[in-house]
Amino acid sequence: MNTNKKVIIITGASKGLGNELAKLYFQKGSYNLILTARSKEGFNEFKNKEGVDLIVGDIREKDTLDSIEKVVEEKYKKVDILINNAGVIYTQPFEKNTEKQLDELFDINLKAPILLTQRMYPFMVSQKSGLIININSTAGKEGKANHTLYAATKFGLRGFTEALRQEAKAHNIRVLSIHPGGMDTHLFDDLEKKPDVSTFMNAKKVAEIIVFLSETEGVSPDEILINRPSS
Repeated sequence: MNTNKKVIIITGASKGLGNELAKLYFQKGSYNLILTARSKEGFNEFKNKEGVDLIVGDIREKDTLDSIEKVVEEKYKKVDILINNAGVIYTQPFEKNTEKQLDELFDINLKAPILLTQRMYPFMVSQKSGLIININSTAGKEGKANHTLYAATKFGLRGFTEALRQEAKAHNIRVLSIHPGGMDTHLFDDLEKKPDVSTFMNAKKVAEIIVFLSETEGVSPDEILINRPSS
């Protein structure tokens, strides 16, 4: 284990944007990766790789958060980059949303990134450096029909990100909000009515932008909107 490498945590890393981010950071060879997801599917290429810790578990569960914190505390004792990427979506008329869906959306999209950040933040404060990237959505900037609950969680995440950014500046910690438009990922797999993703963005291209921003020194973008050319 190379302790000189930067330590990065990525949630929702087995599929979609999170998986593309994990691949890009791993290929660079200058990072120790802590990757989390509810399913081990998509983790095959990272199995038994040096400098990669795989945590399979629900990010809503205390045991999963405990496992992430344990790896950081016992193995690395630092966190350089935290990417809160895990998310879920429901798109349907407001009156059709259920309380179960409400709980799932708020627990995964808002509560989980807040709780994980709260655990990792002290490491960054102690080391007087760090980068927190919250993967939001265009729905976190503008309300959309049939996205009522999803937009509520993303607006909440945006508010949390903006407020934390003001506190984190005193500790030389950057807090970045990424708002991608539609991406062709597994996010829509469980929806009864799937959107036409033929014009959606390629997740790898979005990941490349995020990696570039995370490695650019001397600037501190606060909020980045990444959209399709046709939008």
